[in-house]
Amino acid sequence: MEADFQMEVKDKEEAERELGAGGGRGRTSRYEPVAQKWSEIDEDESIVLSDLEKNDIQNLRNLLYRRFGKENVIVRSAQQEDDTFKAVVRNREGNEYLRDDE
Repeated sequence: MEADFQMEVKDKEEAERELGAGGGRGRTSRYEPVAQKWSEIDEDESIVLSDLEKNDIQNLRNLLYRRFGKENVIVRSAQQEDDTFKAVVRNREGNEYLRDDE
């Protein structure tokens, strides 16, 4: 029986990159540079982001947790006086702040 969809076998990281880039539709997430930078930095380094909106925080979490696993990375955030948000992306230490529904 012939399938009416395309199927390829790829390594896990390449397949996940395609999902992060909009499922192969050619659309790249605006947060992709953060994911790329996270994959390049050392374990003891963090990324600090500022001038974010609340929606940006959740979108970052979604991308990074899906790509790298919520057991490995954490996105902490705080609202600033000007109502923007600042976020820190860093390695999660143990089960720090890890919830089942996160």
